[in-house]
Amino acid sequence: MDESRLELKVGALLLAAIVGTLGLLYAMGELSISSGRTLTVNFSHTGNVVKGAPVKLGGVTVGRVDAIELVADRRDPLGDPMPVKMTISLSAAAEQALRADTGITVSSQGPLGEPYLEIWPGTAAAPHVPAAEVRGVDAPRIDIVSNRLAKFLDSASKVLERDPEAMTKLVAGFGGLTNTVDGVLTENRAELHQLAVELSAAAKDLRVVAAAARKELEPGGRTDALLTDTAAAAKLARNDLPELSKKASTVLTGLAAVAGQLNEEDGQRLKAVIVKVQQASDKVDGLASRADRLLGKLEAGDGTLGALMKDRQAYDDLKSLLADLRKNPWKILWKD
Repeated sequence: MDESRLELKVGALLLAAIVGTLGLLYAMGELSISSGRTLTVNFSHTGNVVKGAPVKLGGVTVGRVDAIELVADRRDPLGDPMPVKMTISLSAAAEQALRADTGITVSSQGPLGEPYLEIWPGTAAAPHVPAAEVRGVDAPRIDIVSNRLAKFLDSASKVLERDPEAMTKLVAGFGGLTNTVDGVLTENRAELHQLAVELSAAAKDLRVVAAAARKELEPGGRTDALLTDTAAAAKLARNDLPELSKKASTVLTGLAAVAGQLNEEDGQRLKAVIVKVQQASDKVDGLASRADRLLGKLEAGDGTLGALMKDRQAYDDLKSLLADLRKNPWKILWKD
């Protein structure tokens, strides 16, 4: 009986030890009961995130960091070092919430809290591809900031050592600049107000011009029609210019061939022919001018023909006379 109780106590103690060990391992991140959905995140620095650190979405734990791998020679597309590769496990619901532009940052629970990974699901319409790796947002490097701040303070100390009055001069110069700017603003307040009014009016005019330009560029606007006509003209020129160039080349070749057969004497004859043609053209112009003047007089009723053309009765009498002579031609030689 006592041995049975002892065995029960020992068994209960062993069971409690196993459960406690498993709980401790789970709390330390060494034991996971996730469904195996993993995501790879790349960083240039771990940000002091360790294996087993929680992964949160909206402050709620949805996974853990399963592994941290160092790839020393890896770089991102910009050429910056990216040696840290983290593999995290996520719940199915968290994985389904991720979009194509999802982001992962290093955060902490308070200033002195343990760091963890925070997921920003993203806003893109396309979902995140499960096999795609995510470029994490690196945490601020306190050591680098402290180092640069120390260099700045060291440089400032050296300047003060060389010129103890440097800080005083800097403050005095800044104060003088402030007073100068204040004086300029005070003296030119009216001009500045007018300038602001003019800038506001110019901005309004610019908005009107932009609206008009947008309206003109819309389908059916004059600018749109002009662009369409220009494109059509360019297309027509592109299609017709080769043929026109070919014809022009043929004409020039023919002219060159004809010109090559002419000598100096032929050139003189050609000049003489051109002079005669020009003189004949002048004479034709003179005859045309005289004909115009004659027709003008006839239309005005000057002279016998003009009066005959203007006098309807004389025209009718002449017409009757000619008709009578056609019927009785003997009347030309004999009068009743």
